[in-house]
Amino acid sequence: MIDFNVSKSRYVRAVQCIKMYWMDRVKPEEFDDSVMVEAVLETGNEVGELAQKLFDNVSVVEYSDDKSQMINRTSEYIRLGKRYIAEASFAYKGRFLSVDILEVCDDGVIINEVKSSTSVKDVYLDDAAYQSYVLSLSGFNVKRVNVITLNSSYVRKGELDLTELFSVTDVTCQAVSRHNVVEEHLESMSQLDFEIEPDMEIDNYCFEPYPCGYFGYCTRHLPEENIFALKNVFRKDKLSMYRSGIYSFSDVINERVVFSRLRPVVKDQLLKEKIVDKKEIGRFVSKFRYPLYYLDFETIQYAIPPYDGMKPYQQTPFQYSLHIEYEDGRLEHKEYLASDGFDCREQLATRLVNDIPEGVCSVAYNMAFEKGVIRDLADYFPHLRDELTDIYDNMLDLMIPFKNHWYYDKAMQGSYSIKAVLPALFPDDYTLDYENLEGVKRGDQAMAAFRKMPSMSEEEKQQVRNQLLEYCKLDTYAMVMIMRKLKEQL
Repeated sequence: MIDFNVSKSRYVRAVQCIKMYWMDRVKPEEFDDSVMVEAVLETGNEVGELAQKLFDNVSVVEYSDDKSQMINRTSEYIRLGKRYIAEASFAYKGRFLSVDILEVCDDGVIINEVKSSTSVKDVYLDDAAYQSYVLSLSGFNVKRVNVITLNSSYVRKGELDLTELFSVTDVTCQAVSRHNVVEEHLESMSQLDFEIEPDMEIDNYCFEPYPCGYFGYCTRHLPEENIFALKNVFRKDKLSMYRSGIYSFSDVINERVVFSRLRPVVKDQLLKEKIVDKKEIGRFVSKFRYPLYYLDFETIQYAIPPYDGMKPYQQTPFQYSLHIEYEDGRLEHKEYLASDGFDCREQLATRLVNDIPEGVCSVAYNMAFEKGVIRDLADYFPHLRDELTDIYDNMLDLMIPFKNHWYYDKAMQGSYSIKAVLPALFPDDYTLDYENLEGVKRGDQAMAAFRKMPSMSEEEKQQVRNQLLEYCKLDTYAMVMIMRKLKEQL
């Protein structure tokens, strides 16, 4: 089996950082795969398969670890006169590529690169340039290079309109103009000495266009409490400190000019001091009127909108938890979790306005998210707009005291997310530890679990439903306990 040393993905990674390419070849075991999001990969496959329906009678080259088989199958399809070929595969002097959808014309070929994003990013042009360059060297006349993305303005009405859902952008000029750069990069890659590890400084290319899975390896010389662990500091400022030889928390503290310019929220993280501003906390909690309705949504984002009135990647609620706290301390809990496979938005919105009476005080943690969901529901269901708007208008944000550092504990490590605040306030409470939940412990896991439910058995669905209910319930119960902790400080 031939080992092709360059592919379009490896090329793009080398453009980002040549050491990334070296590590892929020499030390792949050092890669931290937490930078890879499974849902993003699945979405890419889903969008790619749907985009094939833009073309008639697409012939698909099945994936094989033996790339020669893919190349031979592509050649066979071309010989048979197939016009549209998905994953059409070619190689030139060890440089391999698979074109998402290749159109074969009498006088040349058209490259169609499919992306699951809603805009054409600069890194896609590097990808397109590599493909058109290698195909040109292989003797093909590349007539055009297209990048196919999702149209963020598309709103589904009835059956999917693929010509409206997808946007096709001609990037031929941009791709061809980068051919000299492609040649330079390929030359650098071919001359790389795999016995000597490249010496690359930490810089922006460690983070974009894609986060590097070797960042931990490349920063292993730094102390555990290093500047890249600081929260609420812009990356450019972290890089500036790094270039100045400021690496650790103590380095930052000792550099008086640098330290003086930092926001109080960052200074608190560095100094690890506990802060309780009773005056501000008192003013804050005085705004809350009992009974309190603690609300949390779980949402899902579909790249391809499954129901009417939805756009690509629109936040769509499928679950909520509601804890009601009365002035005497009594708690009541209500919840909603959609069945899979139908548009639950109206049912969820109706239940929500029935569960939250008009004029009461609702509470969220980072309420911008909950308000965004409520606003979208109000826009799409005008018969519920008044009730939903009332919830929107009477909502308060429990995150404020922590975001403003009226309350800070070193255990929060500079973060004010509920996942950081809760264990800092209740370090020994087993019932308030998300890690003790079964299956679903984070929002992204909740989204992924709900997405997979249609393909599960009834037994598996029930297990996942129970996990989702427990996770969302803890979110609102956590808010109840956080509010009580704040009041204890007064």
